[in-house]
Amino acid sequence: MPMTDDRKAARRLRIEKAAYEVLVERGFSGASMLAIAKRAKASNETLYAWYGDKLGLFRAMVASTAEAARDRLLSALEAEAPEAALVEFGTVLLHDILSDRAVALNRVAAADMGGETGRAIAAAGRESVLPLLTDLLCRIYPDAGQPEALAALFIDLLVGDQQLRRVIGTLPAPDLGDCKARSERAVRIFHAIIETGADIGVHP
Repeated sequence: MPMTDDRKAARRLRIEKAAYEVLVERGFSGASMLAIAKRAKASNETLYAWYGDKLGLFRAMVASTAEAARDRLLSALEAEAPEAALVEFGTVLLHDILSDRAVALNRVAAADMGGETGRAIAAAGRESVLPLLTDLLCRIYPDAGQPEALAALFIDLLVGDQQLRRVIGTLPAPDLGDCKARSERAVRIFHAIIETGADIGVHP
């Protein structure tokens, strides 16, 4: 009997959870498709049929992670006050990109000499995050102009070098409180820069 969509989705979630666990334990080179299949209680043939190869599996994990992150970011935008929404957006974004799962996927990207996984992560981030952020900033600063530059500046202030430090293992995963404090700081600095029109050529 053909597998239902719900069963297939549940199977995919189980496989991706197993892949993440094996990746953390063994690293990218040691995370074989067979080891992942055994952990997920799935057949090796199923993994190759669904994902093609190991990089295909991890690219699928990038896509599903980005989709879940987008859902959380959309929820963050539901705050009534746009300024409060920006703080919440920054909190959720920072917590997501510094999570153990995101760090593991970035390490996979670093091990992918062809660069395909890294490009998938970058594209997923741009497509999921920047349009939401630019729309929010246009609501808060309708006369500032240059929404893409504004979004890039906010991301720089929010993230800094923390993502790199997480990937190389010199920074522990922050909790939501840490991320909120960092987001509030980024919003304060961002607002001050916009008010002065400094650095990026925008005007209050």
